[in-house]
Amino acid sequence: MVKQKLPNLKPIEVKPLIKTEWYEQPNVQAIVLAIVAIVLYAVTFQNEWALDDVISITMNSFTQKGFAGIPDLLSKDSFYGFIGNASDLSGGRWRPLALISFATEIEIFGWKKTGVDKNLSLAHFMHFNNVLLYAAIAFLLYQLLYKHITKKIWPSFIITLLFVVHPIHTEVVANIKSRDELLSWLFLLLTLIFALDWKKKNKIIFLLMSVVCFFLALLSKENGVTFIAILPITFFCFTKMDWKKSFLATVPFIIVTVLYIILRFSIIGFVNKEITEVMNSPYLYATPMQALATKIFVLGKYILMLFLPLKLNYDYSFNQIPYTNFGDWRVLLSIVLQLALLIYALTQIGKKSLVAYGILFYFFSVFIVSNLVVDTGGVMGERFLFQASFGFLIAVVSVISILFQKINLNEKILKQIATVILIVIILPASYKTYSRSKEWKNDKVLFIKDALTNPNSARTNNGAGTSYIFLGDEAQVSILKKAFYDSSVYLLKKAMRIHPKYTDPYLNLGVAFNRKKIIDSAEYYWNKARELQPSHPKLGEFDKVLVAGFLSTANENYRKGDTSKAINDYRKAVKYGPTDSKTWYNLAGIYFTTHKFDSARICFEQTLKLDPKDAMAAKALNYMNATKK
Repeated sequence: MVKQKLPNLKPIEVKPLIKTEWYEQPNVQAIVLAIVAIVLYAVTFQNEWALDDVISITMNSFTQKGFAGIPDLLSKDSFYGFIGNASDLSGGRWRPLALISFATEIEIFGWKKTGVDKNLSLAHFMHFNNVLLYAAIAFLLYQLLYKHITKKIWPSFIITLLFVVHPIHTEVVANIKSRDELLSWLFLLLTLIFALDWKKKNKIIFLLMSVVCFFLALLSKENGVTFIAILPITFFCFTKMDWKKSFLATVPFIIVTVLYIILRFSIIGFVNKEITEVMNSPYLYATPMQALATKIFVLGKYILMLFLPLKLNYDYSFNQIPYTNFGDWRVLLSIVLQLALLIYALTQIGKKSLVAYGILFYFFSVFIVSNLVVDTGGVMGERFLFQASFGFLIAVVSVISILFQKINLNEKILKQIATVILIVIILPASYKTYSRSKEWKNDKVLFIKDALTNPNSARTNNGAGTSYIFLGDEAQVSILKKAFYDSSVYLLKKAMRIHPKYTDPYLNLGVAFNRKKIIDSAEYYWNKARELQPSHPKLGEFDKVLVAGFLSTANENYRKGDTSKAINDYRKAVKYGPTDSKTWYNLAGIYFTTHKFDSARICFEQTLKLDPKDAMAAKALNYMNATKK
């Protein structure tokens, strides 16, 4: 029997399992990020109503009905419940989901039409829910990055952390009305997660869930249509599909978008009202070349704000960002920067570059709000960067990661350097977010602060001036009242100088001077407003104020013995209250006293036409007629 030599087998080496620390567990990190979001924005839990909350909640008749208002919220323009007149709507706003969430909260919490608390408890509740949504976004953002995009723990954590603390997001989180942005982004994240799960696990249920979430995102805000461009590059970069299959995988979402557009326009129609006010049509006074140059400049400013969000403002309308032209070096720099980024992204996306993906995600997201195709009604807005900032952060963190990989240093030292850099960014960003969130306390705090940091906006100065009127009304000390009213006049006149055709500062100047008991100045500014907008609904209310004011000054002048001034003031009272019998009676009385009997008779007759039961006027007229005979 031939003996066979056994091969010299080596024992299998069993490598020890790499121990993962608890803080490196993906679910732990996701929960930590959600908690950071809550802690950072907990300051908003005591915030009140601010800015456009009046449109969506505090003066929206549909949301205030609770569940009963939902049919109207689904079937009408989102501003209809505030404006209340279809002929006054310019069209183009159908975002029912956020409004339905407000109606649901009101159904649960209740709405008090009167009361000293002004429904502030409800405002606190709504702010709390906004923060919970932001925390959910942080959780989902990390899950998307870790499971599908970076597939690494720490890059996913860093990108999400930077997103959570970025000050540019304070407007969206701290302003209740901006829940449309929160819901839109939440459902878009779910759209991406389920869409990638669908392709990787090949289960149709994930496609159905993704499509439903996409439709809900569109019902929240129309920005979701950008995903028709974002989804193909996402499929290409993070699955094994080629370009053709990636575009085919997007077809279900295109179908949903088409159905949404049909539904949207069947409900609210097309934009058909001409806008003649630059406050709502920011490029109204610009030439085509000025408009294009300014839009390109704003695109460059967006990138700068993502890197350095120093001066944040709720408003960038006329004339905070003046029109510019292509001779402006800032415009040229913006063109070079945008083109360089786009060229790099387009040439590298075929290699599934994460940097290229982030750049394209950013551009697709910001394009729809750039005013290049669709007029947003504003020059720029911090909320417009909420979705786009995700792509920006992916690109920036990926670039830094690549640079670190090329640095020939010990891994431990690199980690220490990265930690220091992260702390240097996170701490000031968190403080800025915290302090900015406090500034969204209410209209008065927000408007006054923003008028200091962005002083060239007519709307911001008008808002601050109006806020000082309210502060003057609330002040108990006469010196403070005067100081607040004087500040109001200063800011409102500044707003008027910035934009002489802006009606609101004139109306509010009239209010300020009425508070200062200078009725002639109040009359002057209200009449200037009348010249600009004769049918303004507030003018009728202010005319009643003028009647009361001129009656008061007329009586005062009469007591002083200055009948000439008294007659003039009574005439003005009649001018602004021609259907008020009391004004005619007072004018008749002073004419009678000064022996202008023909004028007195005419005024007494007019008094009786307006109020046939006025016994005093009838008695006076009978006396005059008897005396005349």
